Amino acid sequence: MSESSRSQDSATPDAAAGVAVRCLIVPLSGATLILPNTAVAEVAEYRAPQPIGAAPGWLLGMMQWRGRSIPLLTFEQFVGLPAGAAGVHARAIVCNTLSGNVTLPFVALLAQGIPRLTGVKAEVLEPTDQDGAEQEAVAARVRFAGEEALIPDLDAIERMLIRLGIKTG
Repeated sequence: MSESSRSQDSATPDAAAGVAVRCLIVPLSGATLILPNTAVAEVAEYRAPQPIGAAPGWLLGMMQWRGRSIPLLTFEQFVGLPAGAAGVHARAIVCNTLSGNVTLPFVALLAQGIPRLTGVKAEVLEPTDQDGAEQEAVAARVRFAGEEALIPDLDAIERMLIRLGIKTG
């Protein structure tokens, strides 16, 4: 093997090291979410949703966004925290669903404040003792900037909504 191929091979695993992923840090009631910016369609103004009969507590209802009716949910109830009331700084974080399912292209998560955009490097995320496996909608629990944060599993959220028969209108 030539010297140049060896140095290319040894450089490959480190190619992603130090790369920051643009993420939204989303304040919830008693928790923080980290969402990759590419998963977010828009940070929208909170609009009171139309309730859905017999929906689980985490599904607040359907809210109007860009002429569509999309599901709005409170992530806190997925993780056993009490849901916060939508205050003056509340926002709806509209996320793209990942499967390409045309009946549910977007979901919205209620934020309790204005999210901030930041670069997040993998090496600054420390896993916590709880890995989120006990909660279907949590991909990971991490420590970021000295605080515990949650990384949502958008695929799992989408699957739960589809099982409930929720569709974008």
